[in-house]
Amino acid sequence: MQESYPIIRKVPTHIITWGKWIEESLGDCKEIVICITGNPGLPGFYTKFLSTVYECLNKEIPVWVIGHAGHDEASESPYKKPVPPMKSNENLYDLKGQLQHKIEFIRKYVPHDVKIHLIGHSIGCYLALELLKTAEVSERIQYCYLLFPTIERMAESINGFILMKMVKPIYFCIRWFYQLFALLPNIVKIWLIYVYFLFTRTPKYYLGTALKYTNPAVMDKVWFLAMDEMNLVRELDHETIAINNHRLKFYYGASDGWAPSKYYHELKHKFQDVNAELCTRNIDHAFVLRSADIMGFMVGEWILKQRVILQ
Repeated sequence: MQESYPIIRKVPTHIITWGKWIEESLGDCKEIVICITGNPGLPGFYTKFLSTVYECLNKEIPVWVIGHAGHDEASESPYKKPVPPMKSNENLYDLKGQLQHKIEFIRKYVPHDVKIHLIGHSIGCYLALELLKTAEVSERIQYCYLLFPTIERMAESINGFILMKMVKPIYFCIRWFYQLFALLPNIVKIWLIYVYFLFTRTPKYYLGTALKYTNPAVMDKVWFLAMDEMNLVRELDHETIAINNHRLKFYYGASDGWAPSKYYHELKHKFQDVNAELCTRNIDHAFVLRSADIMGFMVGEWILKQRVILQ
């Protein structure tokens, strides 16, 4: 596993790779797996999931994950670089900016003759569908695996309702709390996060990644993107799904507060031949926290089967 913070659209961006680093030659390998995270977009939460995918693929295909612009700042050298502030740079951090961020990454680091197995999680699925509408990127995408997809009516979901009606009105208080929390010594912050992890049964190896949440500048960008999602992710993009149905796999949660099962049933009704599946394993929307290995094996198997079909 390798990681660094290359500059993409003016923003140092956390990239983690397995197999080949982004600046290495891929040699004879003409396939790659790229994962676009959910929101918050911290690749550190995806290490267990994607290392499992890589193992499942017999370490034959490089696996890369790209975080969202501004969501993950390096805390120490040699990776630490200045991150453009939110003010006057909103176009770097909104939903459209995050899309352009992913387009630029693919343009810069993925050779034109290399096919992409694209994994999207949550809002990463929306971005994956948008990438299919960008000709120079779309022609490189072999297949999309859309996990717990937030691709429609986000504000109408249970979690969207809570976010807009209950959290948004008091966000200034939450932000004040974050600013105070950020002033605590790191050892205190780590201890408090560890206690929270114990209660939520979250693996402690995510402590370092979770600590990055305590940066108010990062949380401002996470919140800014979330609000843009609520405003823009509304109606399902029927046209894009119809055109690309042959290279889409949807995986919905049975009790997902962001993408309820009724969205799955409506998708199946609209596109009766769509490759969509409803989870029967009680996996949470944030699967990377407690079901990373299960999802990693599932996605790895899907990719292996799809490679056989396309050969």
